[in-house]
Amino acid sequence: AMRWKQAIRGMRTARKAADDRLRQFERSFNIGEGAIKRVDICQLAANQPIEDFYSLGRCVSSRALLLAVCDGHGGSACARFISAHLMAYVCAAVLDKHMVAEVPVEKRLEWIFSSSEAHLNQENNLSAIEERLHDFHSKFRNMDTKTVKSTLQAAFLALDEDIANAALPNSKGQVHRARASIAAAGSCASFAHIRSRNLHVANVGDCAAVLGVESASGIVSSLQLSRPHCVENADEVARIKSAHPSSESHVLRGGRLLGELYPLRAFGDVRYKWPLDLQKAVLGPLGSPPPPNLLTPPYLTAMPEVFHHKLTRSDRFLIVASDGLWEWFDADTAVRLVRDHSLGALSLQPYEPTHDQTLNEVYEQLKARSIKKKHNHRAGERKRPLDTNSATHLLRHALGGVSGGLSEQYHRLHDQLQLPDGAARSYRDDISIMVVHFDEAYLSNPDDDSTE
Repeated sequence: AMRWKQAIRGMRTARKAADDRLRQFERSFNIGEGAIKRVDICQLAANQPIEDFYSLGRCVSSRALLLAVCDGHGGSACARFISAHLMAYVCAAVLDKHMVAEVPVEKRLEWIFSSSEAHLNQENNLSAIEERLHDFHSKFRNMDTKTVKSTLQAAFLALDEDIANAALPNSKGQVHRARASIAAAGSCASFAHIRSRNLHVANVGDCAAVLGVESASGIVSSLQLSRPHCVENADEVARIKSAHPSSESHVLRGGRLLGELYPLRAFGDVRYKWPLDLQKAVLGPLGSPPPPNLLTPPYLTAMPEVFHHKLTRSDRFLIVASDGLWEWFDADTAVRLVRDHSLGALSLQPYEPTHDQTLNEVYEQLKARSIKKKHNHRAGERKRPLDTNSATHLLRHALGGVSGGLSEQYHRLHDQLQLPDGAARSYRDDISIMVVHFDEAYLSNPDDDSTE
């Protein structure tokens, strides 16, 4: 019996260690404004240091909620920079018709959180790029932009151009090493912009955004709001091939750009954008050689593909995540997991009647809760979830699997989580997950704002 007790204790300790590791970087923010109830976030590193960053903020001028997941490659410098500055550029490009408050450009972004810690030292962060931000803002004033889509595209391209320009030699021919290393590294990004009922997703590379939509009969399905920019995307392959002479058969080799880069759109990565002589001058001293067969650059762009979706009463939540998550399961599985979590999480919340309710109303509400729970059992979720955070719930099922019992799941989790950061990179990627939960009551009201 003693040995059995020890085994149980050992199992509990191992499970607690796995839970603690999964939840180490989880966060939840109650937004409670307009269409948005709250945002759940979770992240797990595989690289040492991590190359994924995420940010959550609000544009003071338009009251839009902004969120970004940035997945870096070739180091973390570019992704960290994007996650710290992309939102400020988006806030500099607000259309006049969406302006609810006149705010100077450098004060338009209200940080909620950023894993790059940009929200902690906004002042020092901005001083370095404030001039560039103002330049972009005055350029933007002269652009003929009429849609949020074109403002997002302008902001992405301007930031990417500024990253490249900051790496150029100064008048004395000196190169700023830190800026050059930002430009030499690269980053994909998925960016969501939610203003009243208008949801825009701007995507560069292979992060992805997925909407969870519930039918009248309670079945949840996924709606993809981004497409990955890689060789699996035929439109993307055609776009790149048409931009270069047909004699350049090497443009896509082995499923990669010039045989090297997997995402076919990205921030930074000036090795695929700059001409050879410029690369030799700036990147040569950094030990960053040009890719082979660089004949007609640029081969790469940070132009985002933008999808617009008008939120309806059936839209429940939005998942934005780096490709580290999507390696484990598809969009339908992800939305089913988040939906099951929302139903199961009801049982984690204590029931509290308000003081002015009649006994009859209390009875009806408790009955509704138990019916929801029953439906939940039918949906195959036999138990309440282990995590209060829906992003952590996704991470748990990504690494632990969606089949088999609890002990099997913990066994798989243990295998994945005991790999030290760095070594884990051979088995999985960094994973960053943001889940935006919509307010059903707000979305059930008649639509008061039809403009994009």
